[in-house]
Amino acid sequence: MIYERMKDLRTYFDNTQKELAEVLGVSRSTYAGWENGLDSIILPNLNDFCNYYGVSLDYICGLTNTKKYDIINDKIDKKILGKNLKEIRTKNKHTQEKVANITNIDQSNYSKCELGKMYIHTYALIEFAKHYKVSIDWLCGKVKDSEIK
Repeated sequence: MIYERMKDLRTYFDNTQKELAEVLGVSRSTYAGWENGLDSIILPNLNDFCNYYGVSLDYICGLTNTKKYDIINDKIDKKILGKNLKEIRTKNKHTQEKVANITNIDQSNYSKCELGKMYIHTYALIEFAKHYKVSIDWLCGKVKDSEIK
C-alpha cells in the first residue's frame, strides 16, 4: 500500500522520482526501490515524504483514506514512539515477545524500540497499528488522538 500511495502522490503533483529523492536526501534508485515495493522505506524518510505532501502516516500506510490530520509535531521522536508502543502493549497486557511475534521482528529489537533507542521497522509499525487499532501518527507523537480517523 505504501508504495502505491507514494507513486500516486508523486505523479498527481507531477514530481519526478529524482525530485523526491533529492527532497528525501537519497539516491533516485533508492527512492525508486521504495516506490516500486522492492525496498522498505525507513520511518524517518516516510515521515519526511508525508510532511512534503501534507498527508498523514496513517494515510500513506493504508490505514485510512483521510489524507490530513491536525498535526501537532512534524518530527518523530524515538522516545515518544517507544513510550506509546509500551503504553499500548501494557494496556493490552501483552509481553514484548508477543508483540515481536505480531510485528514479525525479534524481541531484542522491539525492546530497543520501546526504550527509544531505535526506530521500529515501518512494516512492523503498520502491523502493530493494525493489530491494536491505533494511529501511526499518534504512536509517532504527531497527533493527540490515538484513534485512526
